[in-house]
Amino acid sequence: MAEPKDHLNVVGATEARNFKSMLSVVRDKFPPRDRITHGQRLLADLRQVRIRADDIAARRAALGIEPRLGLTIAIRIAPRGLFDFKNIEWKRDGIEVLNARPGDGFDLVVVHVPEGRLAAFEGRIQDYLDKTTRKGGPKNATLVNAIESFRSGAFDELWTEAADPPQDTQARWFQLWLRTGTRTPAITKQEFVEAAQGFEIEVEEGYVPFPGRIVVAVHATRQQLEQAVELLDMVAEIRGTQPHAEFFSADLTPIEQAQWVRNLEQRTEDHSHPDSAYVTLLDTGVAQGHPLITKSLHVADMFAANAAWPVTDNDGHGTQMAGLILYGNLVHPLASSDAFELHHRLESVQLYPPTGHTLPHLYGWVTDSATQVVEAANPGRRRSYAMMTTATGATTGSPSEWSATIDRLSFGSAGTLKREEEQVKRLFILSAGNVSPKLWASYPTINTTTTIESPAQAWNALTVGAHTEMTEIDAGKWPSLKCIAAEGALSPSSSTSMLWSRGWPFKPDVVAEGGNGSTDKFGAVVGPGSLRLLTTYHDMTVSPLVETGDTSAAAAEVARLCAHLTTRYPDYWPETIRALVIHGARYTPAMLQSLAKNPSGNDKEGLVRRVGYGAIRADNALNSTTHRPTLILQEKIVPYRKEGSDGRLNKVNMHRLPWPADELLALGGAELQMRVTLSYFIDPNPSQRGWQSKFRYQSHGLRFSVKAATETDEEFGQRINKIEREEAADGDELESMPDPDSGKWLLGSRIRSRGSVHSDVWNGTAAELANKSHLAVFPVGGWWKDWSQAERHGVEVRYCLIVSLEVSEEIAVDLYTPIQTQIVVPATPAVVDISIPTS
Repeated sequence: MAEPKDHLNVVGATEARNFKSMLSVVRDKFPPRDRITHGQRLLADLRQVRIRADDIAARRAALGIEPRLGLTIAIRIAPRGLFDFKNIEWKRDGIEVLNARPGDGFDLVVVHVPEGRLAAFEGRIQDYLDKTTRKGGPKNATLVNAIESFRSGAFDELWTEAADPPQDTQARWFQLWLRTGTRTPAITKQEFVEAAQGFEIEVEEGYVPFPGRIVVAVHATRQQLEQAVELLDMVAEIRGTQPHAEFFSADLTPIEQAQWVRNLEQRTEDHSHPDSAYVTLLDTGVAQGHPLITKSLHVADMFAANAAWPVTDNDGHGTQMAGLILYGNLVHPLASSDAFELHHRLESVQLYPPTGHTLPHLYGWVTDSATQVVEAANPGRRRSYAMMTTATGATTGSPSEWSATIDRLSFGSAGTLKREEEQVKRLFILSAGNVSPKLWASYPTINTTTTIESPAQAWNALTVGAHTEMTEIDAGKWPSLKCIAAEGALSPSSSTSMLWSRGWPFKPDVVAEGGNGSTDKFGAVVGPGSLRLLTTYHDMTVSPLVETGDTSAAAAEVARLCAHLTTRYPDYWPETIRALVIHGARYTPAMLQSLAKNPSGNDKEGLVRRVGYGAIRADNALNSTTHRPTLILQEKIVPYRKEGSDGRLNKVNMHRLPWPADELLALGGAELQMRVTLSYFIDPNPSQRGWQSKFRYQSHGLRFSVKAATETDEEFGQRINKIEREEAADGDELESMPDPDSGKWLLGSRIRSRGSVHSDVWNGTAAELANKSHLAVFPVGGWWKDWSQAERHGVEVRYCLIVSLEVSEEIAVDLYTPIQTQIVVPATPAVVDISIPTS
């Protein structure tokens, strides 16, 4: 096996150039309508809306509520998908888009119209009827032809969940997304609480801020909310809440297990110290007194999201995860006679109240509170957050309050439109959520139809699914049992994003060992023990060890790898640690069996939606070798600039790749892989307003492109940058310039560009790679660019770029050393060399 080496940090090889995207969006035109009939029908709709508005104003006055507030209007736009919703958000008239969602052949856009501003619509429609443009068409035809109808908005129009809104009279929990306007989040919450008292609506403690919105949880009936949303004029969206997933809880007797545990305890060498990397476990707490955990989790590092809650574990799940984060699958270190080195430590935050099983209904607020607790106690620690709790229920990939909070915390934003000076970036490792064991007999179809659970759709998080290498069953002991999953395949427990709407990120990002299941004539079985992982149990009086598995265990293993990476490379950003985990992952033969010989785009999408970028490989993530050099670039870019009142794309960063040309050319036609991973965190904007144009979810987007083997430097610049193309064309018509190497990438630019981490593999010859000398990172649109109120033009953002080469170890070549001699290696403190068990 090749000797492990440190990754190569590259600086000083970046050139920033002015940039104009070659991408463009061409929208189809709406079909023409009968001018008179259509215009008069819309005016009739608005007359009914005005009558409704007068009635609402009278009811407000009778209740002592400010009568001059405004109203909510639902606008039906057809056909679907052709209209840019920012075209009906008119700042001068104070009209604001509250939410937008697709229907069957139409889009429904809900807007807030201030009192007295209904004339903004009436005037434009009257001009459509009365005035003609120079081209002979009706004035405002693009706008008015798009609108099919107007109606007053109420509960159903503000409901933005995929499921139908409740119709019964039962009181239940809801999430209300409130408009902040010019108010601060705290004042918005206070005003709503005071107003809600008049409707006997219970408002839960806490709120979650986002740009232009805050989210509160309320307990009410539909009837109560219908009255409140109509009269209070503050609600932009109504969403439901989901219950949290229930956690699941040997051949050796407890006494025998204890003997094995004591042996491992004696062999464990604790090399951690107060400045070590930490994994902060957000779970059910951790039990005190377990000999394998005590030294790595000090009592002072045990917290609860609510100071009134206990910090210890009465459920068991948190203690199970703690053991995996520290040791991995305990089968391997227990069976070994070697010393076991620990270089990282734990923090624990209890997320659950002492009684009951229901979290507060703003999961994001609880998660935010948990991060504040540990960071206030120890603000300078290098930590990753691991959370295995998910909310039950299907998802579509669209953001929830919880997932968006994790994106906000990862990015380091305060969740308002104020421009933050100092941002603390955070890495969250999340489990994808599980398929119930009762359904495992329907594997793998059930995994396709069971979607990843919230908050695992978070863009910035490292979302972990489960695969398995465990296929051994003692036939003498269990003669009727057969493994469900093949070696290297998706675990029976792992959910997927196969049913998610297009446009949302592919999840999971990676998979790790989650154990297997088995079947007999009676159905599916969890286990036997040879198909499960072994970890620490919370009650030593019963047993020191317990079996576990599924996506929780997989996420714990990834959190462990993140701690090893943070220990090995203390100067790497959270974005970089996430990228290294993904960059090091590989597809197993079982995973690749789903791909045809010449796979289609849908085949490739299916692969990533099931298993992400593959199974984690600790050695790949941690080490370079002479045959697999890995280059790390931690860079910054200003994606947008302001030009007049509009936002424009700003710069492209052109990176020179320090390839050893002589060595590569000498290899000639030898096959080689180049793997590229781009990782950055986005600032979320999760209000459901169409997530397009100025209402995009992501603050900014970045993309990468690599020079083709047959391109000159000038041709590459012209292919990706319209400014360079225009200069070369000198007024002539611009020619199409596709990527000549597009067929050599595994996923391709269309598939790899989802979310905020993009990874792909190029396959070619060493001679071809010698000419692939440049890689460009450039911006695409985001809400920072289009929303002038955000004031984010000119703001610098970070990204990590990882590029590695990989050639067969059977070839006698050293690619690492000649690259090392070309790059400028910054001075770094001595790193800790840690050994990773093969498990």
